[in-house]
Amino acid sequence: MNTHIDFMGIGTARAGTTWLWSILNRHPGIWMPPIKELHYFDRSLDYASPSILAEDKLVRRMFGGGVHHAAWRALCVRSVGASLLNPGKWGEIAWKLRYFLGTYNDDWYFSLFRNNKTGLKGEVTPAYAILTAEDVRHVHDLLPDLKVIYLIRNPVERTWSGLRYRWVKGTLDIEDLEAVRRTIDSPSQTDRGDYVRTIQNWSACYPKEQFSINFYDDIVKQPHLLVSRVLTFLGLGAELPVPAGQLRSRVNASREKPMPPEIKRYLAQKYHPEVQKLIPLVGGYAEAWLKDIEASI
Repeated sequence: MNTHIDFMGIGTARAGTTWLWSILNRHPGIWMPPIKELHYFDRSLDYASPSILAEDKLVRRMFGGGVHHAAWRALCVRSVGASLLNPGKWGEIAWKLRYFLGTYNDDWYFSLFRNNKTGLKGEVTPAYAILTAEDVRHVHDLLPDLKVIYLIRNPVERTWSGLRYRWVKGTLDIEDLEAVRRTIDSPSQTDRGDYVRTIQNWSACYPKEQFSINFYDDIVKQPHLLVSRVLTFLGLGAELPVPAGQLRSRVNASREKPMPPEIKRYLAQKYHPEVQKLIPLVGGYAEAWLKDIEASI
């Protein structure tokens, strides 16, 4: 069996990772698992939002009372059930049972990519953007030749998109400004908006030839160029896997709602120093973000 992992999309959340995953998943030279976000490397309970894989023991996954236990059960039933109900997806059932019922360790992780498929293999898990330096080194120890794709977005807009996403799911009253501020300042949200930390942790292990930073702005303005750039980075050439006209289709978009001025100002004040530190690292659209942010303070 052919086991290798060539690339990893590491985030950030609400910056177009699902859109990019959907495009790469249609490329004939790429194979990715049937579940988009594997969440293997961020499973530690030390993280503000540990993944559903945080529990090692299967019995506790099935009957434990933790939030991550409940999330594991819900995704297991939903994902395996969807494959059972669709004869065209029956080939995925064995893989999904391995994913949910396996013993979570490095050998198990590699087994998720062990098949007779040719071409490049990879996964996209936005939460890998919040990995500690130690966990990034673990990734590198396992996958020194990995190519890493990082998508970033104006942190004010990204955070507001995430808040709207929670609002639609019913986990946040977006009209309660105090609740919104608490969510903005929660460790989970703060870590995801710390692009400088992510870049420093990953670039300490992976040189620029293996670490590609891209902008959500290009998904909006010139998606064909972004896809071509990512494919070239992966060594696949610049030819698009889908017609260019399909690249503007929105995927996993949040319901629209205007940002209250007081929240926009709060976010601008929070992320102003972060974007200032980011500009020397990435330039480009970050300079326009800074202007927008300073206009809101």
